[in-house]
Amino acid sequence: MKRNTIIFITLLSIITMLSCSYENTTTVTIDTGIRKQAQLSLIDKVIAWFSLSKAVQADPVPSYLYIYSIAVNVSASDMQTITKDIPLETGKITLEVPAGSQRTFEVVAGYGDGTRIYGGIATVDLSPGLNVDLDIKMGELTLVTPYWISSNNNIEIQCNTSYLQPIFFKVYQNIGSASPIYILIDTVAASSLSRQEDSGLIKYYYSNSAINSDNFDQFYISAVNQYGEGEKTYITEL
Repeated sequence: MKRNTIIFITLLSIITMLSCSYENTTTVTIDTGIRKQAQLSLIDKVIAWFSLSKAVQADPVPSYLYIYSIAVNVSASDMQTITKDIPLETGKITLEVPAGSQRTFEVVAGYGDGTRIYGGIATVDLSPGLNVDLDIKMGELTLVTPYWISSNNNIEIQCNTSYLQPIFFKVYQNIGSASPIYILIDTVAASSLSRQEDSGLIKYYYSNSAINSDNFDQFYISAVNQYGEGEKTYITEL
């Protein structure tokens, strides 16, 4: 009798846990289409086209970009950030995400060294107990090169005109020694900065009292466009 009671309680606990998980989470499937498109033969593409496959309908990654890794971060103010690698073989992942409002999904694809080159971002509200196919429009991330200008204590942020121009810049201080530890110290709208175009570059001019001629090389700047945040680049002297 005692053994049967223990088994019953154990089964009840498992059922309760599964029930709570189902009621408080949303099952979200993200299909980037990145790897599938590269592997599809012409026959496969024709078949997938007539079957309205999402992977074929997705915009292909530019041929000059080679993707070595894909990851997704899921974040919100009332939940712990979820970070998962997306298998390159499928370009697809299914996650259990806490239900709630303003869940931000950021997908980032990169080179072998982890450099962020391609991505997408979407913020959605999730109702509990549902299965959701999340379509995230992806595109090339913006790379910038920041320089310290000692003559006026400004930072010149150079961005090639071939890139999608930034919406924001993020400024970080690296406080790590053996390995980087980035602390976000400022987020600034690109539209708020003075700028000029010169020889295929758009130059944005930024200043911060925390950055000076003695410590500028401790600071990194990244650009944020509609597809997400690009790679952090450290400031060098021009």
